[in-house]
Amino acid sequence: MANQKISVVIPVYNSENTLVELTDRLAAVFSKGIEDYEIIFIDDCSSDNSWDILQKISRKNNNIRIIHLQRNFGQHNATLCGFHFAKGDYIVIMDDDLQHPPEEIPVLLNKIKEGYDVVYGRYIQKQHSRTENFFSHIFEKLMHNILKIPDSVYLSSFAIFSRDVIKNACTFKGSYIFLAAVISESTSMDNVTDVEVIHNPRKKGQSNYSFLKYIKLSLNLIINHSVLPLTLISSLGFITSILSILYGISVIIRSLTDPSFGIIGWSSLMVAVSFLSGMILLSLGIIGEYLRRVLVEVSYGQQYVIGEKYL
Repeated sequence: MANQKISVVIPVYNSENTLVELTDRLAAVFSKGIEDYEIIFIDDCSSDNSWDILQKISRKNNNIRIIHLQRNFGQHNATLCGFHFAKGDYIVIMDDDLQHPPEEIPVLLNKIKEGYDVVYGRYIQKQHSRTENFFSHIFEKLMHNILKIPDSVYLSSFAIFSRDVIKNACTFKGSYIFLAAVISESTSMDNVTDVEVIHNPRKKGQSNYSFLKYIKLSLNLIINHSVLPLTLISSLGFITSILSILYGISVIIRSLTDPSFGIIGWSSLMVAVSFLSGMILLSLGIIGEYLRRVLVEVSYGQQYVIGEKYL
């Protein structure tokens, strides 16, 4: 175990009250046998004193690396930034709020050494509010369905990855990052599993995941990693076109059998409008599919921008 280096990547946002304890507990875990390790904190442009505290912490421990992003890019982008600098044979990700106990890292490590590429922490009991648990549950279902991940695999932000998976993930060039999607595309699902870990109640502060944040993440997932919107638009256009044709046929039949039926010109106008609207939606869906494939191949925007770093 001592010959293998462990990297712990932790995105940080407004966590000045937990960073010192988190660092002390991590150091205590690794002092019990895992000597070769590094902890990479990525400050996602916190508005509190998190960066100042990280600088003080890094001066006291040579195993700590800190990176400061010039603006807030979000947890997933910050984590991928840490991946680019991680040098470990295994890379652990965890939150900065102490809900992920550092003492559970050996549990993840022992499981991945059974031959897996990815091991997620499955919470024995999730310590969130009922509202957050509700939105989290819906979001998890959405992730599993879109990413085609088996329901038996629990996805969480407390996980461990092999070096090869992280190398593959770092080749992703898009600026809109959804970490679970990037990881699922970097290895076979046969090499992904989970293991039960403890999930602690939040000691200080409150969750950064609001309803709007879940909506934003859901849109990011749906738009960038699925064809669901394009499929819906194309299907709607196709169905509308078929219905307009059927309606047109029914109008013609009724006009032939009953000359007094309908207002003159109105029926034919509605048929034309309905048919053209359906064709427009269908065309937009087809064009959108081409644009999606172009966007997959072409990188745009920035994943992150580093302001300062001490590595």
